[in-house]
Amino acid sequence: MKNIFILIAISFVFFGCASNNQKNTLNKVYVTNTTKVDLLPTSSIKNVIDEYQMFEGNFDGKSFLANAYVYADDSIIQIVLLNEFGIEMGTLYYDGEQANLESSIFPKNLKCEYIILDIQNAYADFDELKNHYKKYGIDIEVLDSKNAERRIIKNGKLIEQIIYDESNSITIKNILRGYEYKLASTSDYLPL
Repeated sequence: MKNIFILIAISFVFFGCASNNQKNTLNKVYVTNTTKVDLLPTSSIKNVIDEYQMFEGNFDGKSFLANAYVYADDSIIQIVLLNEFGIEMGTLYYDGEQANLESSIFPKNLKCEYIILDIQNAYADFDELKNHYKKYGIDIEVLDSKNAERRIIKNGKLIEQIIYDESNSITIKNILRGYEYKLASTSDYLPL
């Protein structure tokens, strides 16, 4: 009888450890209503971003404004949203294998992978983005020589715009999904 309990205990330990080692599956992002893509690896962001920004969003017709601590490098993307008192209002996290969004500010049906892909569209290496999207029949282009706007296009239809301005702010407009947000340097912040 003792051996049975030991065998059961060992089984729980073995299978418990095995389940902790399983890879977390990430959701693909529907860039169009029929085309879904994987997130890029974290290594697609070549320059480290480590700064406070203003995050102004408009999702499902609801607007909000928050301070944001944005950190991204070749191993992680993390955004922490803070209210004016410095209290955390939400966190977005991606490490290449796991993604998580904990916030009551964003719509409940918005998957964190959509925001992560937006951030990658804005900050990732352009050639890497272009090669990634090409596998799915999606184009990405730079509108002018100053690299002031990136556009995601499928069959001639504009899906998303990423607009950079002189004050180091980035506006991301997802035309297909109907949301928009702006990340702006806190020293140069001008509302949408």
